[in-house]
Amino acid sequence: MVLSAIATLVSETISLDPEIIGSIRMARAVETRRVDCKLPDIKSYWIRLQTSAEELEELIELLIVPETWFFRDGKPFDYLTTYVTSERLRSPSLKPLQLLSIPCSTGEEPYSMAIALLEAGLYSKQFAIDALDISHRSIAKAKRGVYTKNSFRGDPWTNIQRYFQETPGGYELSQSVRTLVNFQQGNVLTFLEGQSKRYDIIFCRNLLIYLKSEACEQILEAIDRLLIPGGLLFLGSSETGKMVAPNYEYIRQPFTFAYRKQDLAQTLPDLPISRGLVSKPSPRAQTLPNLPTSRGLVSKPSPVETYLADLPTARKLADEGNLASATTLCQNYLKKHPTSGEAYLLLGELYQADQKKDQAEQCFQRAIYLDPHSEVGLVHLALLKESQGDTVKAKQIQERIKRLQQSLWNQN
Repeated sequence: MVLSAIATLVSETISLDPEIIGSIRMARAVETRRVDCKLPDIKSYWIRLQTSAEELEELIELLIVPETWFFRDGKPFDYLTTYVTSERLRSPSLKPLQLLSIPCSTGEEPYSMAIALLEAGLYSKQFAIDALDISHRSIAKAKRGVYTKNSFRGDPWTNIQRYFQETPGGYELSQSVRTLVNFQQGNVLTFLEGQSKRYDIIFCRNLLIYLKSEACEQILEAIDRLLIPGGLLFLGSSETGKMVAPNYEYIRQPFTFAYRKQDLAQTLPDLPISRGLVSKPSPRAQTLPNLPTSRGLVSKPSPVETYLADLPTARKLADEGNLASATTLCQNYLKKHPTSGEAYLLLGELYQADQKKDQAEQCFQRAIYLDPHSEVGLVHLALLKESQGDTVKAKQIQERIKRLQQSLWNQN
């Protein structure tokens, strides 16, 4: 009963979904803090929690998942540079580009946004980035700007030596980039509701999956108020199903998971966005590596029997939002190619996008069995376990990823 009351208090404070937190994870965090506070039992800790805002913050710190790295997923930052080079640099507007990162965790995402804009050709005075997170510790680390190798996992997006200097404490981000981001600590919902500033671009990735449905609706409504017409909204790969606003166009780019707020009074040129369910992907979209998109728009599946059972076709259907058709093609492909780790990865991502977590987990596990060095599969499985509240298993997988990355780093 006491543990349930604590979970309710945390949920009401930061809108975390109690089911996402999980009773095991909550119990571990409460026990850790009880011991740190040198209290005899959980009832004593519950009393402390109700009378101490500082202790509530400490408990929340243990429950937050600061899982992030530079240029996470890659493709959103590819599209950000495309937006800047194909549209923003052609605009006669002299107003600086306004960007927002929520939540910003330990700073890797907003700093990635800044570096991407610099790489695209913008000067520092041509944009400004606000970044918010509820964690005091994460904000403090973000402001320090010193990171370990774990923050640079995955394929390198750019030459980090241009922006980081190796020090005994880690990789230190240059001061010129750190000054481009305005970090703030606070509750995302409270911040958004009290904000009047308008933004051109908002990154809100991997937040909604942890929140109650009412909180998701409030945040999306607040974002809609703050995002200018024609502005871009980036979500996480598992969150596009929560985006049901009719005044947003889904950007058809692989593994980008972004939307443009419609501006009916103006036609915006040169960007590959969807203009209805029958629109074709742009030539640029066809040249990028194909990865499945989620249910941003609900489209009628194309007849599967008209397609060959191959992975490129499955990816194309997934990019167009035809999850059912893409899933069936993957399943048919695996009947003929049962040892294809790539197919299992794609099928797992499709199941995850369709909120079928058990099937997704089985596919990721199969992909990892077929290729023990599949970092993509391991990352997907770790995030899935974290979202299910299995922090022990998630931590074990994360350690495996670190060992794999260390091995690859040493080889290079």
